[in-house]
Amino acid sequence: MFAAEAKIRTLVVLAHPEKRSFCAELARRAAALLHSVGEVRIIDLYEEAFDPVIRPAHFPQRASSERFEPMVEQGRQSATGAVTPDIADHQAALQWCDRLVLVFPLWWWSMPAILKGWIDRVFSTDFAYGSQDLSGRIAMLCATAETKAERFAAIDGNNPLHHIERGILKFCGFEVARSFVAANIYSASDADRHKLLANFEGLVSQQLAPKTADREST
Repeated sequence: MFAAEAKIRTLVVLAHPEKRSFCAELARRAAALLHSVGEVRIIDLYEEAFDPVIRPAHFPQRASSERFEPMVEQGRQSATGAVTPDIADHQAALQWCDRLVLVFPLWWWSMPAILKGWIDRVFSTDFAYGSQDLSGRIAMLCATAETKAERFAAIDGNNPLHHIERGILKFCGFEVARSFVAANIYSASDADRHKLLANFEGLVSQQLAPKTADREST
């Protein structure tokens, strides 16, 4: 399945409030599969009660006391290393990983607010983009959706997750693997779900296997 000599480090970020959800099962399957070839860390945003809102209180040492500009303040934190402990831990996990797997339910054709807020706070100025970025890593989106599979067909060459793949992941330097979407999940039978899980594991094996061009371990 994977080259035995190539060890990879995978960060799985789960953004679903129900531990018995199909999303949570996808996260567990990805973690188990990739654990066999390296190290895996899982961040469960709901279990952690991650605060997704950028607040002035997150920046006790301000670049400006007169006007709060989040990107300016993030840049100052990156320059000084004065990041709040919760963000420091998550940024360290991103720096550690070779692979990033984001697992979430598709709500209003986008990610849940808690995951978007995680990106807002963790993918900060001069950490994920700007003077440095997260290049040298591969990211994969894994989503569940209640809508029909046909609605995920590409339009004008772009799939409905293009705004996340390009506007966030590629912008921050990631190589973006093909996304996995489990559509019609509410009406899926047990047989359908088993097939989706098998397809998911096959896609993870195919796309997140170690490559000789991967970045050197840090």
